Amino acid sequence: MRLPYAVDDARAAVEAVGQDINRPDTARWRAMTADDERLRQTYRALGMLIKQVEVSFLKRKADLRAFEGSRKDYRQAAAEYEDWKSRTVHFASRARERRVELEHRVRLLTQNHAINEIRTALQTLARAVADHRNTIRSGSREETTADRMLWVRLDLLPHGTLADHVSGRPVPSTSSGNRTT
Repeated sequence: MRLPYAVDDARAAVEAVGQDINRPDTARWRAMTADDERLRQTYRALGMLIKQVEVSFLKRKADLRAFEGSRKDYRQAAAEYEDWKSRTVHFASRARERRVELEHRVRLLTQNHAINEIRTALQTLARAVADHRNTIRSGSREETTADRMLWVRLDLLPHGTLADHVSGRPVPSTSSGNRTT
């Protein structure tokens, strides 16, 4: 199913997610959570809906407390509030359930993003150290103990060698965290 709104259209996403909570559609929900960007958008939309409900509760409760009118009108307003509250509590509960349902996948995306950023930073550092080593070895300057210690330390990083990090190729993993040979 193709969704009728863009990944960057937060307002349309909130509206669509709210509609899906009120009238669930398996195909629409699958489309809303199919890929990483839609998953993040739907998760954010659920958070915005929950926040909107919380704000609505505060406003409606304050309006009821500030109600001025006859006792009969107040009872009518209170009954309307209770009816609204019942429907809204149900809606909010379903929104929270949906959000909890997505939390694990969103957390994995966030962790993967952080891991990718760390991996990129490590590869950049490894390239800089390799360039440093190549420059020293091709120039007139002698390698120092500190240079060799730096190069060895980078080669001893878990999950691969300096060459692996510099090339950006996948590195073998081991359960002990030591590098494989």
